[in-house]
Amino acid sequence: MPQDAEVPELILDAWNRRDLEGMLALADPEVEYVNAPDALEPGTRHGHDGLTLVVNAQWEAMPGMRQEIDRIHARGEEFFVEARISRQMPGSSALVENRVLLSIKVREGKVVRFAVLGAGSEFDAARNAAGLND
Repeated sequence: MPQDAEVPELILDAWNRRDLEGMLALADPEVEYVNAPDALEPGTRHGHDGLTLVVNAQWEAMPGMRQEIDRIHARGEEFFVEARISRQMPGSSALVENRVLLSIKVREGKVVRFAVLGAGSEFDAARNAAGLND
């Protein structure tokens, strides 16, 4: 079983590889996935079935998209992940990139809650609300 501090990197690596089984192995059976109201898959999903629905929809709608971690802030069982989401524009070599702040709560080596706190123009406000003003 991975150490809790390793789990945020491992689950985002699995997401980047489109490894659903790897993601589910790192997620608690009752995992809660909370997406922003303006996201592709907005709202809250529960359990492995909910996580599966969300990530499959993301992968289908945004082929080639990647999440790259810039920084991780640890607060007990909660990890705030500053990352960049990027993908190539269809039919172009241009890369579109957005900053995103994630909250990943880990307990006993499993993700119990994964939340998108803010992306794009909402990133700075989400970062401030989480007290990450350093």
